[in-house]
Amino acid sequence: MNAKTPPIELIIFDLDGTLVDSRFDLCDGVNYALEKLGLPRRISYEEVTPMLGSGLSYLLEAATGATDKTVLQQARLHFDDYYGRYYAHKTRPYPGVVETLAALSHLKKAVFSNKAQAFTTGIIRELQLEPYFDRVLGAQPERYALKPDPAGIRFILSELNTRPENALMAGDSTHDLEAAQAAGIRCCAVTYGYRPAEVLAEMRPDFSIRRFDELPGLLGV
Repeated sequence: MNAKTPPIELIIFDLDGTLVDSRFDLCDGVNYALEKLGLPRRISYEEVTPMLGSGLSYLLEAATGATDKTVLQQARLHFDDYYGRYYAHKTRPYPGVVETLAALSHLKKAVFSNKAQAFTTGIIRELQLEPYFDRVLGAQPERYALKPDPAGIRFILSELNTRPENALMAGDSTHDLEAAQAAGIRCCAVTYGYRPAEVLAEMRPDFSIRRFDELPGLLGV
């Protein structure tokens, strides 16, 4: 970043596929719901990956193949029953996350996920990442829409008193990049997560990283 570029004061991070690898617990929760529904299908950890990033409703629709609201409501209840107990059982931070967040201690940092608020804050707490963040926001549809809508990013900017030109969103999903661009902030594609690098490149992000620990050097901070 050159001297004419406004400095980054705030980094907003996606959670799943960016800070933590959560696909194993998510997949186990989905398979628990499928079993409880009496459906014969089970999905593998590899199969669940492209289903992630668009919120739980999409995940359950994709996994069950159902459109009936009653079936999906039951799937959600079964999933929540399992995931509420095991959301941090197999979920772990990606390599370099803890060390890099510590190195970025001089910047404001937030989490913004399409995962339910209780699960988002629970994972951050259980993995002992709370000290690194000024705000941790999950899905709260009564307050703001899910990504790719920019409302949640604007909410964080207001809460942390930061101008759009001084903020950056880092995420592994096109939804993250779309939300950032719509909010008028810079974005960094994370290519080690749940979306292929070539798909993210089509969004023309300002930055791209293959490892989390590349972030400080990329930003020059």
